Amino acid sequence: MIRRFLLLSTGWGVGILMLLSLSLGAQNLERSSERLSLDLGFNQTTIPLPSGVIVGVGLILGVVAGSSAGALVWPRSSSTGEERE
Repeated sequence: MIRRFLLLSTGWGVGILMLLSLSLGAQNLERSSERLSLDLGFNQTTIPLPSGVIVGVGLILGVVAGSSAGALVWPRSSSTGEERE
């Protein structure tokens, strides 16, 4: 259980640090000529964002989702003392 919590908290911590560095780095992308808008699916689109921000957010979501999935599938530790085969 402790390992699951450590894996989950490490993944979320890395995701938060990556989001912080992305938000700091995105301030330098104001003059980027390539800006994209995301279609949210219900007649709404986002403001035009630099393509690096969109890729960075996708990468951060992948890290957080992957660490969360890894924490969920981590094998449970046996407290009965059975031998492993």
